[in-house]
Amino acid sequence: MIFLGPDAIDRKLVGKVITMFEDSGFKIVKMKKGKMSDKLAKLMYVDTEEYFKGRGEKTLTGMKENNISEDEVRKIFGSLDPVEMGRQIVSWKRQYETAGDIIGVIVEGEDAANRTRKLIGYTDPSKADRGTVRGDLGNDSIMKANMERRAVFNLLHASDDDRAEVEIKYFEDNFF
Repeated sequence: MIFLGPDAIDRKLVGKVITMFEDSGFKIVKMKKGKMSDKLAKLMYVDTEEYFKGRGEKTLTGMKENNISEDEVRKIFGSLDPVEMGRQIVSWKRQYETAGDIIGVIVEGEDAANRTRKLIGYTDPSKADRGTVRGDLGNDSIMKANMERRAVFNLLHASDDDRAEVEIKYFEDNFF
């Protein structure tokens, strides 16, 4: 399960992304353009302390690696608490994904979830390897997004292996 975000659509990259999937041996089973509902956004980006904490901890680590002071982090997120930071990041992500059209895509292929994640590349487009969707087509970074207090424009989402079936069901029930 993947979905192309508003940035992929706005930048007219849908055809290139789909071609990359097809050239990698994936079969497109279902595809639809439309708006992500608030309900679907909450299913995809869950309201749990564990989820928020994970997002916040990754962000704190990245900010430290980029020598961003605690004062600056506090200005951006209003807190140094990973849960509160994660809550803000998820809010930005939901706001962005529901603001414009997305394209939901169900792909099939051997070891589809793991191969899909490898093909799209690292979440931060600025750190994604060449030959991946984000590495070749991405033009944003997590650091830039945080500094601008917004979601990162990373072109698309791909389900983890352990969530692929769940996310397909979410899309089947709420989008397709």
